[in-house]
Amino acid sequence: MAIYTKNGDGGFTRLADGKGLSKSDVRMDAIGDIDELNCHLGALICQIDKELASNLQPIQSSLFVLGAHVASDSKEYLGNMKLISLQDIVAIEEMIDEIDAKLAPMRFFILPGGHPTIAAAQIARTVCRRAERSLIRWVQVEEKEDYATAIAYVNRLSDYLFMLCRYLHQSLDIPEIPWNSGK
Repeated sequence: MAIYTKNGDGGFTRLADGKGLSKSDVRMDAIGDIDELNCHLGALICQIDKELASNLQPIQSSLFVLGAHVASDSKEYLGNMKLISLQDIVAIEEMIDEIDAKLAPMRFFILPGGHPTIAAAQIARTVCRRAERSLIRWVQVEEKEDYATAIAYVNRLSDYLFMLCRYLHQSLDIPEIPWNSGK
């Protein structure tokens, strides 16, 4: 099978279930941003220890599931693949709480950076926020009421990535960089 079909040359594509639409559609923004987030998580996994990586890999799988649901309205295509659940959110909240228990309280806004791994985690966090906004736009346009839990999951994931950044500062012995507002 050829990787190129030339069908996209005119700015159109097909969803997983065969439905055609413009590449500029808000749905394609959501699919692309979720995919980009997953790639950034993959790059981050390459830079962190196995324990932290083992937390992110199930999240990558959940993002693939979310992307599949956004990419298809077909129950036949999706089969038994379940969308994000409240249990998925609870799992992320537990990881946040575990990290939070190891850190000093935050006393100032933190500038991104200080180490390439921390910067990669910050990039993943901001891409996560963009994916959340894109998903919300698509849900609002298409009036998809069954995505509230998925939106909450992506929101919580960005919180986890922020806490992961703080934890990486501590574990790599890199001081957090305080933001100086000039006031």
